[in-house]
Amino acid sequence: MIQPMQHLSLLVFYKDYSSFVEELRGRGVLHIYEDKKKSAENVELGKKLVLLRQVNEISRLFVKRSRENACLPEGQALQWEQASSARDRLLFYCRLFQMDNILKEEVTDGEVISFLENRFKEVEQIKQRLAALEKEAAVYAPWGKLPREQMAALEKAGWELRFYSVASRKYLPEWETQFNSFVIHVEKGVTYFVTVMPQQAGQGPEADVVHFPAMDLEEIEQQEVEMQARQALLEKALTEAAALSVGYLAGIRTEILESTDMLKVRDASRQLLEEKVVALEGWVPEANKADMDAWLAGKDVVYQWKEPSPEDRPPILLKNNSFARLFEFIGELYSLPDYREIDLTPFFAPFFVLFFGFCLGDAGYGLLILLAVTLYKFKAKPSFRPVLSLAQWLGFSTVVMGMVGGTFFGISLLDAKVAWLERFKAYMLDSQQLFNLALVIGVLQIVFGMCLKVANLWKQFGLPAALSTIGWLVAILGGGACYWLSSQGYDVAVPAYAILIVAGLLVFVFNNLHRNVLVNVGAGIWDTYNMVTGLLGDTLSYIRLFALGISSAVLGLVFNDLALNMSGDIPVLKQILMLVILVFGHGVNLFMACLGSFVHPMRLTFVEFYKNAGFEGGGKKYRPFSKR
Repeated sequence: MIQPMQHLSLLVFYKDYSSFVEELRGRGVLHIYEDKKKSAENVELGKKLVLLRQVNEISRLFVKRSRENACLPEGQALQWEQASSARDRLLFYCRLFQMDNILKEEVTDGEVISFLENRFKEVEQIKQRLAALEKEAAVYAPWGKLPREQMAALEKAGWELRFYSVASRKYLPEWETQFNSFVIHVEKGVTYFVTVMPQQAGQGPEADVVHFPAMDLEEIEQQEVEMQARQALLEKALTEAAALSVGYLAGIRTEILESTDMLKVRDASRQLLEEKVVALEGWVPEANKADMDAWLAGKDVVYQWKEPSPEDRPPILLKNNSFARLFEFIGELYSLPDYREIDLTPFFAPFFVLFFGFCLGDAGYGLLILLAVTLYKFKAKPSFRPVLSLAQWLGFSTVVMGMVGGTFFGISLLDAKVAWLERFKAYMLDSQQLFNLALVIGVLQIVFGMCLKVANLWKQFGLPAALSTIGWLVAILGGGACYWLSSQGYDVAVPAYAILIVAGLLVFVFNNLHRNVLVNVGAGIWDTYNMVTGLLGDTLSYIRLFALGISSAVLGLVFNDLALNMSGDIPVLKQILMLVILVFGHGVNLFMACLGSFVHPMRLTFVEFYKNAGFEGGGKKYRPFSKR
């Protein structure tokens, strides 16, 4: 659910502003209005954000290297610990990279970051240059070492050497007399040859002329050796620096974030009464209002609380139970709800779990996920455990739906001749039943979404705004009930007409009480067209649940057959080959199936469910001004 917010306006004397803002940051509850126009024009803030991007990128590269058992020798580690200023740290890096240490007296951390960024860029430039040198060296490969002195002597004597390459099938022997050609090398269907003709002899044979690089082969090889030595030095230095730089960069990142927060607050504040008073506005969760009120009462400030007006856009702070909280990040991938909407997270969460299990649809895979995640959860970081808890729910759902579908590591349990399984087969569904179940679940979620749309519209605009959707619910639920009763032999003519009349009035006449009836009828006809075609398409979209579940089961069965039929008959080797095929095949199948089983339920949630629930979104996340 969305936490209620209270608007807070503050007036602070300019002389007390800095100290008050620091204390306010310590409270960590006020979401301050951000003046995006001022922030966009703030040059200092722009520089900080550029530096932040640099730090984030370098941190990412260093974290990758620090995982490669990067460590510093004891002497260098001591030098780093003694580097207490930005200048000392830059001096340390200059020595580490064996670069000329030309430093000015004043050095900022930004210059240290730029130095590190340039070293990463230098590594990339060296790699690109080495690739170019390799291509240039490859030009010389078919020719060997060119006799430069003899070539110069021939040229001085009035002869010209021309180098060519041509497809071997196109090389003509008569060129040897016509152009005085000599074959030097033949490789991979290409013939490399040279012609010796008088200078200004005119056009040569119809072949590709070979142009040699400006440097000869010895110069290229020498430059390659130098570049490789520099690359090795840089790679070694970067790997050693990673051991300590990750923590250093994290501290710099925190400092930058805190300073950018302060700059944004400064941009958001307004100076009044000849710059003697500073005004500041923001949002505080209603649950924190009492504590904030008590703290402000002891400060020399003027403040005022206000309920959000219809024009306000308060930030969104979600508070759900432990189960629904696991799915909040999934909802944020699409959008946070508007402040006046219903938070749909607790309502799509059970469906998402069910959909994942339906799509993966293999009890063996689900058991493997559940077991692996549970074991890993004991040593995982606390911040990562909610994701693992979500994975546990998804694994459990896969076990249940895999048993319902009768699939275990690609083995069809319905076809298995196992005595103890016979009593469970009555609860398993065949392909046709799974197909029907997918459609039924789809209809249930769509109807449930329409019920939430009624609640959403009622909450935001009152009951009249929801009458049209209520009419469609009456038609769908009433029509479904009449169809079922008629199939049981009951006469439902009167109830059916009553349902049709009620639904028709709500959809075509009362869809908007503030418009002319004729306009409402026209709008109702258009709404009917959209609703009928939309509901049909939305319902058919849920067939993907069945299709993905069947496809993963079929692929598992295929890999099982491959393991049995391609392992040969040699003892021990047969078992090894079977194990390799099974592990590889089911590993690939599990990865692809998990990916599809996560993506497609998101698609059903964000498209079909959100649309039918009338979700608008666009909310901005609650981010209090606080210490990093």
